[in-house]
Amino acid sequence: MKSRFCTLAVAALVLLLLSPTSGAEDPLASVVKRGGYTVSLDLKFSRRNQNPLQSVIAFLDYGPNGHATGFIVGDGLVMTAHHVVSGDLSASKKVQLGFGSKEQLKVKVFVNGCQATIIKVDEDADLALLRACRSQKQITVPAFQPTLIQDEKLLLIARPHGDKLVRRGVFQGPYLSRGLQYWSAKMDVRDGYSGSPVYNHRAELVGVFTGYDWSRKLALISPGVRAQKLLDDYAGAPKP
Repeated sequence: MKSRFCTLAVAALVLLLLSPTSGAEDPLASVVKRGGYTVSLDLKFSRRNQNPLQSVIAFLDYGPNGHATGFIVGDGLVMTAHHVVSGDLSASKKVQLGFGSKEQLKVKVFVNGCQATIIKVDEDADLALLRACRSQKQITVPAFQPTLIQDEKLLLIARPHGDKLVRRGVFQGPYLSRGLQYWSAKMDVRDGYSGSPVYNHRAELVGVFTGYDWSRKLALISPGVRAQKLLDDYAGAPKP
């Protein structure tokens, strides 16, 4: 009987060890599950200087003609890449959208059907802060982390067209652009990912994806310290 009791006790212990824990969820899995606080940005590009016929055509609402990603950083606050909302497209993309390669464009940005307003930018760091419609949910977003270590695993969460897309990569080190230090990573990215949040393996928010160096095959990330500064500057500025 004693031997049988010991056998049952050992079996119960093995089952307990093999069964999933009921403790806290893995932080990174939790961030992915929530979609990284991302939102789809619907973009409507139009000519900055329009003749009367073009103004009539622009008045007809054909819906968005571009998409990107942003993420919530406060109640009604969305962060993204500045180039997404600047209207400054490459010549080839202007032609793809039906514009002349040298035309100056403007862009309207919509979040969940609500037009957003640009309230603060850091052009050097390629960052923009938008005011969108307020959310009904209580949102707690982690602070940006200031440092990364070589070969640290990274995770990007994008939401172009409303589809959640997750990409994993590896931190490669600093990257100098226009006299400002960005971060670089080996990561598979594409159009629509600009403005996406990037997390490390501890689910800490480390930066914002802003571009890609095709010659070196490197994704470029605006460092978290600049993103945090943009938020802090906005919070500390007098409000109208």
